[in-house]
Amino acid sequence: MSEMSRESHQREREDTYALDPEDTAEMLRLMNQDRLVTQGMGGLFPELDNQLPKGYGRIIDIGCGPGSWVLNVAYEYPEVEVLGLDVSKRMIKYAHTQAQTEGRENAIFMEGNVLKSLPFPDNSFDLVNARFMVGVIMRDVWPQVVEELYRIVRPGGIIRLTEPDDMGTSNSQALEELMCFAAMALHQLGYGFSPHGRSFGITPLLGEFLHDAGCEQIQHRPHAFDFSYGTTFNQSQYENWRSGFMSLLPLFKKCNLTTDEEFQVLYERMQQEMLAENFRALWYMLTVWGFKPFKLEEVAFQVAEEAIKHQESQPLAEAMGEI
Repeated sequence: MSEMSRESHQREREDTYALDPEDTAEMLRLMNQDRLVTQGMGGLFPELDNQLPKGYGRIIDIGCGPGSWVLNVAYEYPEVEVLGLDVSKRMIKYAHTQAQTEGRENAIFMEGNVLKSLPFPDNSFDLVNARFMVGVIMRDVWPQVVEELYRIVRPGGIIRLTEPDDMGTSNSQALEELMCFAAMALHQLGYGFSPHGRSFGITPLLGEFLHDAGCEQIQHRPHAFDFSYGTTFNQSQYENWRSGFMSLLPLFKKCNLTTDEEFQVLYERMQQEMLAENFRALWYMLTVWGFKPFKLEEVAFQVAEEAIKHQESQPLAEAMGEI
């Protein structure tokens, strides 16, 4: 894409994703990252012991990207309808093609912008999933986005948010400098909640956003990914950061954090250090989830409905005996 067409594309965009959601390299990076994160977290729903609550039949993944998480959930739970929503036409088209190829009739993908009112009635979903939105949602609109997620989840349903506060911690000087650039760039551009820009500063606020939207029983589960030399995740994270930092370079330059020459030196050193036998690194993130409570009248209706079902299931003679 030429510089002129890239600038025109940026002007036409209605999303606030820090990178280009229509970029093929970014789509491939997200596919790799999604596999890494789901495996590192210990499954699709590790905080629920990887078992959906009974009766959950509709799930939505906000910012689904190429759709890997949606497709995995659809495979594990063929009786559940799983919808993926993303602003990227390219990623939604790819995800839809994958669903058809894999025969996932219960996986549905559609274009949509989480910054706008979502095209679903109130109480539409049993579970709303969103992760890695810190580079998608500007800091000023996080509360209203979570309120919209709260609107579309049903009473008794779950909203779950998973976010990192940085891009990892390591003993590589070059990687540390590049990760610092990423945090500072996002901070300057209006993302995250760090007061100084040395981290994303998002995880301490996730529970507050859910609480302010109306959620109850809010809980937290931390995750740690070891991508040191010799680990399962080393090569995956190596590829993730090789692609990710190259995509972030225009933002680094826009924020006057580095030059092409300085970046190239750090970029080459990072690759060498990540593949060295003494390389050690961890990446932390946090899942926060909460439940949408039932209103008093909804509880009364549910109790009455259960009573009717119980009465209908009783033999006639037994029911007459209770009168």
